[in-house]
Amino acid sequence: MAMKAPLRALTPKPARPPAAPARQPGVTRANTRRDGEGTRERILDAAEELFAAHGFHGTSMRDVAEVIGSGIALVTYHFGTKDVLFSTVIKRRAAYMAHERILALDAARARVQGGALPVEDLVSGYVWPFVERSVAGGKGWKNYSLFVARHANSPEFSKVLSEHYDPVARQYLNEFERTFPGMPQKDLYYAFSFMVGAMVATVAEPGRVEHLSFGQIKASDVDEVFKRMLPFLSAGFKSLVPQPS
Repeated sequence: MAMKAPLRALTPKPARPPAAPARQPGVTRANTRRDGEGTRERILDAAEELFAAHGFHGTSMRDVAEVIGSGIALVTYHFGTKDVLFSTVIKRRAAYMAHERILALDAARARVQGGALPVEDLVSGYVWPFVERSVAGGKGWKNYSLFVARHANSPEFSKVLSEHYDPVARQYLNEFERTFPGMPQKDLYYAFSFMVGAMVATVAEPGRVEHLSFGQIKASDVDEVFKRMLPFLSAGFKSLVPQPS
């Protein structure tokens, strides 16, 4: 009887290498995006400070690059031109300012439930967020407030500033018209302009008021400043309402 051939020992198959973890879509891109956003913020911070100190024409893209310790190519990669960089500096904090002003306006509307808003609420809602941030918002907000103060009254930059600030300003103007239905619209625009001018001049802190008052007044004392600013500006609006003869 023929003998069966011995069974060949089975050679174990080599173990498969562990499967690579499933790639989570967007993880790498998200990290890259965060890095890019950090770079953009550093560029915007530097540009904000330089524009505030030297103005648009006194600041170059190369100046911004030097402040952040990079080549000019990095700045142009993110923003392209100085005009775009300037506009983005305005937009970044204007969005926050618009949000705060609308919140104040909505709260005032809720209190009167369809009635005309007190002028004090309108003045406070528009002016206080900007004044408060300029003093209590840290270095970035101080630079931004000086940046706005430097460029706000220049015809050259009125279009880009209007683009970011006019939509909310017009909501406030509409409410001022409801509060003062008898005021000529032209006078209302004058009053609103005077209010904005006082707001911008206050945050600029030129030191003039400290010298004139022999140190009794400090523009950085925002609560003391606004405690007087609010009734002064409110009375200015009221004074332009025509009185019956």
